[in-house]
Amino acid sequence: MTLVAPPTKEIAGEPDISPRAGKLIVASTVVMIVGMLLGMKLTGRFAVSNVAQITGTLLLFMALPRLLRPKDLVLVGLGLASVAIAAVAAALRYGYTASPFHAGYFLLATIYLVGIYRACRERSAGPAFAEGIRRAVPVSLVVLLAAYALEIAQGVRFPTLGFDDKSHGSVAACFLAFAALRFGRGPHRIVVAVALFGIALITPSRLPYTFAPFFLLALFLAYREVRGGARAAWQVYLSHLVLATAFAAPAAVALLAGDRFSAGLERVLADDGAAVASTESHLDLLLAGAELKTENLWNVLFGITPGGFAGVLYNSDVDLRLYRLPFAAIAEGTAPMHSSLGSILLEFPLWVAVGFVVLAVHAFVRLLRRREFVFASFFVALMAATTFYSSHNELFFVMCLATVLVLAYSPGRDLRRQASPAG
Repeated sequence: MTLVAPPTKEIAGEPDISPRAGKLIVASTVVMIVGMLLGMKLTGRFAVSNVAQITGTLLLFMALPRLLRPKDLVLVGLGLASVAIAAVAAALRYGYTASPFHAGYFLLATIYLVGIYRACRERSAGPAFAEGIRRAVPVSLVVLLAAYALEIAQGVRFPTLGFDDKSHGSVAACFLAFAALRFGRGPHRIVVAVALFGIALITPSRLPYTFAPFFLLALFLAYREVRGGARAAWQVYLSHLVLATAFAAPAAVALLAGDRFSAGLERVLADDGAAVASTESHLDLLLAGAELKTENLWNVLFGITPGGFAGVLYNSDVDLRLYRLPFAAIAEGTAPMHSSLGSILLEFPLWVAVGFVVLAVHAFVRLLRRREFVFASFFVALMAATTFYSSHNELFFVMCLATVLVLAYSPGRDLRRQASPAG
């Protein structure tokens, strides 16, 4: 069973969503998915992707103006109050000034995620969201290829795909590869998915290799669906041809540009000093974060404010000499914790952090019960990869979570209505 939306005009016929709302939700999703790839800075930390995030959120609430319930607003208000208390505590205890940019970003991300949860669970907006992803994936493939071509033309040996960090670009491409398998129509979705995953492997990041076994499983499941939907001999042969092409094309490219494709794998397999030092540094960042979290009761209960890891750690009583850390970046307040889960547990109020973990586990269980194995596999890989790398402050991480929420919590009737004849 696949969550693939019918055309918007069919979405409009549902009782819980109007034609205008369906089109706006499709547009919102396309803007968010494509916009998450545009990391070009406009001023300071404010990037084009942030413009896309604001625009996509506004479109969602233009589609369904009274989307949030009073209890949602109360929870968001409590979250803001808790973060404000943490900001005051961090200022008094460490002399640290909380970042309004980070607070604003996570507030907007929270409002969007709560909104998309309500829209899909209670207003039958799941088909429109799915249609938005289906339309956005091929556009995103073109954007990533253009970013790759531009960086190669500029003489960049190992591209970042337009992101600040190579690993961010690789994880975003991995998400799109799984989305192509899950929401695409017809056999060609396999080719699109493999192309996107191949783009992820172009970067020297090690993270795509965390996704690789799960992607192979998802690829096998998608092929079974395509093969099972064949009704004629030529369709059977076509499905075989598509699968063969999906593997042959990247293999040919890898032979022509082996150094680009092998860089990440070499970092995975390397046992040299640089690779070991990098791994140990990431572990030490987690250990330092854990010590900072338990330094006092305020940190345990309220966190140290979003984005406050480096700034607070530098002014804390934690002995930095015990850890292998990027001292210059910590002194400047720019070093991330290199762990999305660790950052959420450290920087956010305790009830918010625990709520995130509980929701993630509950959503994963629902994915398994609904036999949503493609995105259940993706979600495991995402949590594993981002446990040792910071991605929670990127728009693509928000869209990963939004997609999981839609698949886990849309009503069963929406899932059945969205099933594609192509599998």
